[in-house]
Amino acid sequence: MPNRAERQAKECDLSEESLYKYCPSSHRHHVSNTAEYIYFVLQEIDPATGSAVAEARIRVSDLEELRAVLACDSPQLSGSWHLDPDDLERLGAICIPPRELDRRLNRIESWHPIREVPYLVHTNFELPLMLEGRKPLAVFHDAYPAEWLSETLARLDPFVRSGRLVRHVIDTPFTEAEHARFPDFQGWRRAFFSLPGEEWRIDAFLLLSKVFAKTGWNESLVRMEGSLLGDEDWQNDWWIERKSKHRTSTSSIV
Repeated sequence: MPNRAERQAKECDLSEESLYKYCPSSHRHHVSNTAEYIYFVLQEIDPATGSAVAEARIRVSDLEELRAVLACDSPQLSGSWHLDPDDLERLGAICIPPRELDRRLNRIESWHPIREVPYLVHTNFELPLMLEGRKPLAVFHDAYPAEWLSETLARLDPFVRSGRLVRHVIDTPFTEAEHARFPDFQGWRRAFFSLPGEEWRIDAFLLLSKVFAKTGWNESLVRMEGSLLGDEDWQNDWWIERKSKHRTSTSSIV
């Protein structure tokens, strides 16, 4: 049975160029930005979870026009931007081909190679996946205070208070060298969120981190980390095979 995100994605029929993360892998194509046009992704963001419930891929060739629509002065159009209805109308006019865009779309972000993975990567979808019981553990890690981390924790906290999620935060002080390198931060923060009854995964993840510190990263740890976070075996296989191919291609360069 399709979940709520999948149902909304299928209902939002934008055009034949639409590309939803919820489509089967056979519908996904290798995409790279070219001089003729550049891909971007339009999203409908659910305010309750901060995640996209529908997405559509568009092509744009006139980047100067796009910068004007987004009021972006940066030479690199990398990141995400909020869209209002007027933005959508102007954006639709510079799409290839031009089209009328669905009014529910309220954010645009640049294309990223992670979208070529043949399944819905959990990044930025942690909360809805956990609320649907499809992801048992989420881990967020950065130096603190970090705005994105504070916003993410604040978005998950109501579900902790209601008992739908379990939270565990570990703060590690900086070393003197780290303090000198990152003077605006206080230390490292790791925030763990699990489904009730899955708290054991937090302890297992911490043990995995200790093993990694001693042995370095390897295939077994990749598989263990993915399994703890809710990846299926075939998804772990995909990452391991990808890393192996990359290692092989790198070693062949003289």
